[in-house]
Amino acid sequence: MKTIEFFKTMKSRFNLIPIFILLMGIVVTTSCDNEDEDPMPENPMEKSIVDVAAEAGSFTVLIEAAQKAGLADFLSTEQNITVFAPTDDAFAALLTDLNLTSLDQVDAATLASILTYHVVADKVYSNNLSSGVVASANTNSPDNEPLSLLVNVGSDVMINNAKVTTADVMASNGVIHIIDKVLLPPSVVDIATYSDDFSSLVSAVVKADLAGTLSGEGPFTVFAPTNDAFAALFAALQISGLDEVSVEDLTSILTYHVVSDNVLSSEISAGTVEAVSGEELQITIDGAVMLNGTIKVIQTDIQGTNGVVHVIDAVLVPPTEKSNTIADVAVANSEFSILVEALMKADLVGAVADKEAELTVFAPTNDAFVALLSDLGANSLDDISVETLSNILLYHVIGSKAMSTDLTSGYYPTLSTFSGNSISMYVQVDGGVSINNSTMVTAADIEADNGVIHVVDKVILPPSVVNIAIDNANFSTLVSAVVKAGLVETLSGEGPFTVFAPTNAAFEALFAALEISGIDDLTAEQLIPILTYHVVSGNVLSTDLASGTVPTLSDGKHLTVDLSSGVMINDSQVLAADIQGANGVVHVIDKVLIPE
Repeated sequence: MKTIEFFKTMKSRFNLIPIFILLMGIVVTTSCDNEDEDPMPENPMEKSIVDVAAEAGSFTVLIEAAQKAGLADFLSTEQNITVFAPTDDAFAALLTDLNLTSLDQVDAATLASILTYHVVADKVYSNNLSSGVVASANTNSPDNEPLSLLVNVGSDVMINNAKVTTADVMASNGVIHIIDKVLLPPSVVDIATYSDDFSSLVSAVVKADLAGTLSGEGPFTVFAPTNDAFAALFAALQISGLDEVSVEDLTSILTYHVVSDNVLSSEISAGTVEAVSGEELQITIDGAVMLNGTIKVIQTDIQGTNGVVHVIDAVLVPPTEKSNTIADVAVANSEFSILVEALMKADLVGAVADKEAELTVFAPTNDAFVALLSDLGANSLDDISVETLSNILLYHVIGSKAMSTDLTSGYYPTLSTFSGNSISMYVQVDGGVSINNSTMVTAADIEADNGVIHVVDKVILPPSVVNIAIDNANFSTLVSAVVKAGLVETLSGEGPFTVFAPTNAAFEALFAALEISGIDDLTAEQLIPILTYHVVSGNVLSTDLASGTVPTLSDGKHLTVDLSSGVMINDSQVLAADIQGANGVVHVIDKVLIPE
């Protein structure tokens, strides 16, 4: 990656004084494999590096750059230096890449920084060369440390991304190696791109879209895993490569390898340090620098313009974030031990541990479960079938997150179902939050990663159509009538039933019309045909209704359904629909239906 941003920051960051002091640095050499390159003059030992370059004829831009940067005299007189010399063609390619037409568009400070990055303060011949890192004369780094040159000796000799085309050209004050590209001072990202050992790391950075960030001002300290380190990680995860790692996970992993500041190996000490991901790295030093106990730093202090790179032999995997799902909260609270046992038996732990879910759980305490077992005549959860237990537990869960302040009085669908429909829970918020008129929320708004928990003092059972009426004070007269008619057991049976339930106000209107004081003035024999006339066989939702007649449980009597203006049952209007129970569904109506 070309460090074009380098040109934007050089004026403010570059100091010419250390350039003249450190300009000539150590140089790496190699053999020439380009017969077409203009040869250097023979027997140049009486000529300086600048003189040799001038006589070669293919370094006019390099000489022009040195003169503009005020470095020509220094390059002529400083002894025992090595210069990686870009040709005129190399400079032409750079100017094209940067959309520039000449060196006139590059300021002296920037040119000085570029040129000093081509110089090493020692005389190094090709036979002394090996793959590794060499310090340049450019100290334009966060701590004024020399910027590193990456040397790769193979079939070709590469300096960063530039190829050495002619080596060991001698001059009176040093040695020249000709290269085919201009070397730009590298960011930590550029450093990774210049080494084949970091190709997996580079691919990961690109996929995670972090190249721009890590090419920024910094400073950064990067612990860079090799390709072998990534291969070992893929093997451990039983995956084929980066394609199987999400961008989110890659970002978390990669930012765990970066520390703010330019921390050299000499500055590393044992202890903990915070990565930019927010997690801590544990550093130990015992003959070698180790990260998190097992990962070894195998190469240090590869210096870039915006930070330093240290090579490591394994990929750092961030510690798993502490899970705080509803399941975790329940497991951590001893008051919910029976609830957890129930969830495990019903195989529902995964449902409340799902981090992608958004749930509201009304969580019964241990005392609530003990009371339920006593009411059922059961000794333990082993006496309750998995199916029954699952239905009970799911009835405590709403499929969205609702804080106590979000709740309003009314019916809420739960995750427990009957005939494929969510069974309804009746919530009241007057004087505290109550469920089905008998269960109180004793502690509210315990937030989790995937929802919220409200603690309740009773286990809430999915209601029959009779219980729906019992749990809502608006149906107290209906409940009294059902009890007097002896229909509680029938309507609490398997069903399914569809009940058109008159409100208390509807019964009051009936009593007024009949000129009676209340239920006490009606016999069971009179109530039975009236009440059964409000019941239809089947679980008929409002969406299943159609205009016409429907048989009831009252000796073949039929109700007339009219959908032309709202939902009318005979001359009664449906006020609320689809209150689902465990054996049927209730629709609220505003008049008592009288069979003809």
